[in-house]
Amino acid sequence: MTDLLDLAPLSPMHETVRRPLYTETTTSQALYLPIAPPTLGTAGAIIGRELYSGKAFIYCPFSAFGDGLPGGNMIVMGDTGRGKSALTKTYAARQIRLGRQVVVLDTKEQKEREEGEWAALGRSLTGKAPVKFAPGGSRGASCINPMDPAIAGKRQVELVRTIVELGLGKALDEFAGSALRIAIRRAHQRAGELGRTPVLADVSAALRSPEESDATAKKRTRDELLGDGLEASYVLDRLCGSEQDATGDLTGMLDGPTSLGVDLDADMIVFDLTKVPSGGVAMTILVAVISVFLEEVWLRPLCECGTEPGQHNRVVVDANSGAWELGPNPGSGCRRYTQRKRILVCEEAWHILGTPQLASLLEKFLKFARGYGLSCIFIVHHLSDIDDSPETQAALKMADTIVIYSQKKAEAEATVARLGLPSWTAEHIMRLRRGIALWKVGEVIYPGVQHLLVEAEQHLCFSSGSMSDLTSTSPDAE
Repeated sequence: MTDLLDLAPLSPMHETVRRPLYTETTTSQALYLPIAPPTLGTAGAIIGRELYSGKAFIYCPFSAFGDGLPGGNMIVMGDTGRGKSALTKTYAARQIRLGRQVVVLDTKEQKEREEGEWAALGRSLTGKAPVKFAPGGSRGASCINPMDPAIAGKRQVELVRTIVELGLGKALDEFAGSALRIAIRRAHQRAGELGRTPVLADVSAALRSPEESDATAKKRTRDELLGDGLEASYVLDRLCGSEQDATGDLTGMLDGPTSLGVDLDADMIVFDLTKVPSGGVAMTILVAVISVFLEEVWLRPLCECGTEPGQHNRVVVDANSGAWELGPNPGSGCRRYTQRKRILVCEEAWHILGTPQLASLLEKFLKFARGYGLSCIFIVHHLSDIDDSPETQAALKMADTIVIYSQKKAEAEATVARLGLPSWTAEHIMRLRRGIALWKVGEVIYPGVQHLLVEAEQHLCFSSGSMSDLTSTSPDAE
């Protein structure tokens, strides 16, 4: 008889090994049920199904807020072609059906359609074409003015300073910053005397022609004040060009009066940035200006019934303290003021998260998103595309929902380490199939969420037409 000790029943070959979570057999799903994470409720947009429990996966940051989800910001990442854009497009469309408003910064062009990926979806939902930007301007292109009075004074100064610093490639010192603030004030004054709205060229002109009274107020000579702002004026000239030079990086996009044909009440607004050079200073500055414009103009207080707060009655909730809240609006029949919820989607978001000055500019945008009733969604390929600056880290920490599609080994390990995820998730992320992602909502991990599309959504979400074989994708193909 064979000695039982010779079989080495405790050796690794004979150990009982539990199947890892990436399997999808009926048995593994049944074993997963007792330890499955809780559902996110029944209110919100349907994403698909949670594979290991078989439950429907429904997600809405506005419905789940306060119940383990401190904020509504989301970051979606993964290799190309794994399903990031399809998820965000269908999610946005489904949220619109729940009464939300969506703005998209679209930087991904579909060459065969000669437009951005989101253009078709935007037209199907609103019947409106995207708002296009193009260097040098062109027929149908839009311009947005950083000096527009719709942008509040202090915020405008911050924005123009950011434009100059991004163009300069470094931060302005105190002397240059002071000269710029004075020039912005003088640009408004001089343009007002001419009966028009100031533009960036007016700021550049004011930097080169400071007034004696401004210099005296700062205990500087006029020549010293001129020297303080001279470099900034050259940067604005290079960016905006002039009547004699139309080669500026921002010409036709930020150098004139605002010409945005935007319906701020539309369910979806798509800003088409596909013609702007990717990774250049123009793209970074344009995103910064659009973001601030949206903050000052689009994110105005508005009830879900379509009326402003002032049209709602005040209701005292505590007679002792005098505390009150906004209640019904007799005119619209609304019973209680409820802030309309909004979603901002940023494609190729490394333009934002990878630029410290831009991340810092948007910090207020993200930090106070809850007060705005706003959810920001950033789409990136890998976290390695983003630097490790304090501003970027702060932005990443404000993403309370993280969606990770399949990544290669090095990227998966780097992602897990940077986000502080459990070590087992690295190998799990590598094995995820197309359309399946790991979700982290607050502190809860859902290891396998399968995104499902209905037939009507597929043609609006397919973004790989140039790489597909017609015979393999045709409905008539076998």
